[in-house]
Amino acid sequence: MRRSRVGLITMVSVVVLAVGGVITFRILDERREPVALPLGVVVDHATCLAPEVLAAAIPVPVQPPDSLSDPLPPAGTVPDNFESTSVVVCQFLEYTDDSSEAVLSQTTGTGEMTHVVAQLNRESLKSPWVGECPTASSIPTPVVWLVDAAGSAVRVAFPVDGTCRLPLPEAYEAVMNFAVQDEQIYHLPGIL
Repeated sequence: MRRSRVGLITMVSVVVLAVGGVITFRILDERREPVALPLGVVVDHATCLAPEVLAAAIPVPVQPPDSLSDPLPPAGTVPDNFESTSVVVCQFLEYTDDSSEAVLSQTTGTGEMTHVVAQLNRESLKSPWVGECPTASSIPTPVVWLVDAAGSAVRVAFPVDGTCRLPLPEAYEAVMNFAVQDEQIYHLPGIL
């Protein structure tokens, strides 16, 4: 009798541990899934100086210019009916020698948009179960706007790799290889 009770307790313990392991595995596996991006929202124009863009593009907080805009919708995927004709890229370049200002470039480029839209609409990759990012990057991903012929714009999120959460190289190259039509440089004071 005692032996069957010990066997029953052992079997129940094994089943409970197995079920617990499966549940834990599912929870952890769901956390590896890339975050589903919202559909990008079209706004009246692209800007690199909005607080949300500055926070995403520059590693440390900077003082936004006086002309603040209404809060921007989050970056998302390219809407199906949005026909982009150009791209605006907001990219952190460096800090000034005394580190008092961050230097941000705003470039406008034109070219074949079909490939860029396809690359930006790719899904981000799952995070691996094991492994670390071999090259940590302190430079944030550029902020990208797609702009249509009327000047309306949608802020687009870069699809990222699974390990380092860096932009997928193909998407990054597609955006950065445009012929630059216009470039503006901003010096933004840091917030102490």
